[in-house]
Amino acid sequence: MVPRERMLRALYGEEPDTVPLFEIEINGPIVRKLLGRIPKDALDFYEVYSGYGLDGINFWDNFRLVNTLDEKSFIDDWARVWSIEENEVTYYVRGTISTEEDFENFMPPDPFDYDRLDRLRKVIKNNEYELAVVGGIHDAFEIPSQMRGVNNFLIDLYKNPSFTRRIIETSVEYNIELAKAMIDLGVDAIISGDDYAYKHGPFMSVKLFQEFIASYLKKIVNAVHQKGVPFIKHCDGYIWPILDDIVNTGIDALHPIEPQAGMSLEKVKEKYGDQICVMGNVDVTNVLPLGTVEDTVKDVKRCIEEAASGGGYILSSSNSIHNAVKIENFKAMIEATKKYGKYMYT
Repeated sequence: MVPRERMLRALYGEEPDTVPLFEIEINGPIVRKLLGRIPKDALDFYEVYSGYGLDGINFWDNFRLVNTLDEKSFIDDWARVWSIEENEVTYYVRGTISTEEDFENFMPPDPFDYDRLDRLRKVIKNNEYELAVVGGIHDAFEIPSQMRGVNNFLIDLYKNPSFTRRIIETSVEYNIELAKAMIDLGVDAIISGDDYAYKHGPFMSVKLFQEFIASYLKKIVNAVHQKGVPFIKHCDGYIWPILDDIVNTGIDALHPIEPQAGMSLEKVKEKYGDQICVMGNVDVTNVLPLGTVEDTVKDVKRCIEEAASGGGYILSSSNSIHNAVKIENFKAMIEATKKYGKYMYT
């Protein structure tokens, strides 16, 4: 069974030949270690994903540098300030939409600027190992909240809801068109990356989440489904209070069901396994960066035992393969999945 078929079977709730492997991201420094050289383009990342036996590869929409503030900081095309640190990770700093007038003068990026999709286009054209290619977008929370500054955005939900809706709708309209463009290029699935919760609970009340986030998420999910591909929702944090609302938007899969935030893969599978594919949740906070190979194998076996039965399960880390993950543990996670994740497939 080729990787694309394996992953799509799981996304649609079926049993493939073995549990699929997927990561939303493998950070650049880890890719460099695995390659033995500095990655130059998307095909170098593809070489790592395919060479180490993952079944899918994801590329996010590239944000564009609009204005350089200093040697480490810049403003992007969504009016957000970022800082590039020594560990090669880019961190969000603040938003620059301080007033409604700022937003009136803001020109959102063009979703039809297909140069933004160069990495996806190159990988789809050169997909000799037939990986499932996933397009990464955002939805109703991350871009709007970062444009305004997260605290300001959360206050706006109460004090200036009409302004909040305008910013949200700008993001949603862009991401719908971007998702369509990705699907037209040939991606096999769309993933949305917005987080809605801290480790102890959602950023906002359930009522506000339903009104301002879930309703717009559903709009994006519907647009993706109309184009004929599945929709994966990524969301870290403790999301039990809003999980019904997320699932009811029609998503096809949930990633990564974060164990460090008290999310149980087993319980999510038990409650929602007949509605969605579950993805996760090998511990990337303690086990993969700090544990041993034996610890990693044990955690992989736990995930498979909790979620693989009956299909509809894709194994991944509980977020992404960040810079602190031990290479030997990453490799052990892959090898253990292939060893212990076999289905009786004929």
